[in-house]
Amino acid sequence: MEQTTFNQREGRRFSCPGCGGGLQYDIPSGKLKCDHCGQLTEIGAMPEESDRESTMEVTEFRCPQCGAAVYSSGTSATSFCSFCGSDVVLTAKLTRTRRPARIVPFSITREQCEQKYREYLGSFHLVPSTLKSAETISHFRPVYVPFWSYHVVGEGPSVLKGTKSYTRGDTRYDETYDLDVDAKIDQRDILKHTTDRAVDFHPAYLSGFYAQVADVRPEEYYAETEAAALRLFLSKIKDSTKMDTVEPKNKNYKLPNPKITQQLVMLPVWLLAHREGDRVVYTAVNGRSGEVVCDVPVAMMRVIGVAAGIAAGLFILLQLFLTLKPDLLLLLCALLSLITQYRFSAMHELLFNRRTRAFEPDFSGSGKRYVGPAQMLLNRRDKKQMTAGKIISRIMSCIGAAIVVMGLAVNSDGLYRIINKLENTPQMIVLVALLVMLVIMVIHTARRVQSKQGGPAVPRIVSCVACAAGFLCLLTGQVEDIYYYACAAVLLLAAIWELSVITEAHNEYASRPVPYFDGKEARI
Repeated sequence: MEQTTFNQREGRRFSCPGCGGGLQYDIPSGKLKCDHCGQLTEIGAMPEESDRESTMEVTEFRCPQCGAAVYSSGTSATSFCSFCGSDVVLTAKLTRTRRPARIVPFSITREQCEQKYREYLGSFHLVPSTLKSAETISHFRPVYVPFWSYHVVGEGPSVLKGTKSYTRGDTRYDETYDLDVDAKIDQRDILKHTTDRAVDFHPAYLSGFYAQVADVRPEEYYAETEAAALRLFLSKIKDSTKMDTVEPKNKNYKLPNPKITQQLVMLPVWLLAHREGDRVVYTAVNGRSGEVVCDVPVAMMRVIGVAAGIAAGLFILLQLFLTLKPDLLLLLCALLSLITQYRFSAMHELLFNRRTRAFEPDFSGSGKRYVGPAQMLLNRRDKKQMTAGKIISRIMSCIGAAIVVMGLAVNSDGLYRIINKLENTPQMIVLVALLVMLVIMVIHTARRVQSKQGGPAVPRIVSCVACAAGFLCLLTGQVEDIYYYACAAVLLLAAIWELSVITEAHNEYASRPVPYFDGKEARI
């Protein structure tokens, strides 16, 4: 069996024992397949380097645009970067890297990956057509992603607290027990990703594929690993003792004499980066299960088309079959505006958290979560959580103030008409409903403006002003329909404005800035 040597000109490749052609890993067969004669060869028949315990020699490919680096045991470089989405030829050089302990081979072929991706996008009717194009789909790249798998062992005495509840007759008994346990802990594969199909690593698995470099030290996850092992340990004690709950007596309890070791495991992912200007939409398809993960943007023109179609349908319906009174139309427009305001704020809060890296892992070794500006704002909000009584008190204060102001603003004739309106029950219901919506809009807008998390405030302020104007028209008994239609039109325009901003915010949330690595440029 012949194997070419590693040199600066050719790099490394595995050669076919029959014709000497290059071998690449074949997903359907799970073997190496010759790209010339098609012969299949078992991976175990391929020789390895002598220092297989620690590092291995590979070809490193680096993107000249963003600086992203991947490696492979093959020599061919892709003409597309799966990190920044640029159509570039990756530069190649020989290097050494950490040798993984295990690998989960690809079981999803390119054809299956593309089919699952098309099926996934089939349920999104507003997706941009460029994401579904054959050119975009052809850029899927098979990449092995590194993960740390941990093994925790420990032995020693532990004092725990168990509780058990049961009923006899009409009496319920709650019992608490002190549990003195001689703990023997042996928890393997503490990893959020399944590795049930992992096999011993061999460089031949990388032939025709790429792998990311492990850039996170294993110690970064020790605290999280120990916490996961503790949960598994307590769960086993609970099952063996038939307790309802088992927990440590001491809040600062830790596993007895824990020893943590780790292995580097490579997991298969079909990765796609679709670039639009300075934004990138990422799609990952699990190379073992076929699960698709993608934040899907929407096409603005398709959103406008759908909105125009709905508006035209409603116009025809109202013209031919239904008739809405001006005050009821105003109420419906206010309700639509209120709904868009809540969606508007929710979308911008998500976007704010992503921009400020809230809730991301902290790699400082503390095992805590990253606390960015968004999280600090949320913490402050939690500390000043308003009770139901305070909320009701504020709403009633706003209503009382509004009634006093309206009473002073209108003349005696207007007050007389207001009193007479108490006999008009339907219109009174509309009046009260509009007032409640106005109060909610004002409080919601004020909170979002104060927190600076809810996006631009102008369209919401316009909605509040239009709703207040409509309320004044009802309160003063205006009979001209034009006033109600004008307020309703302003509310609709504000809602359309908010929907367009929601769409832009969603597209930003569904994409990422173009990444830059190793000081290529300042990270965004």
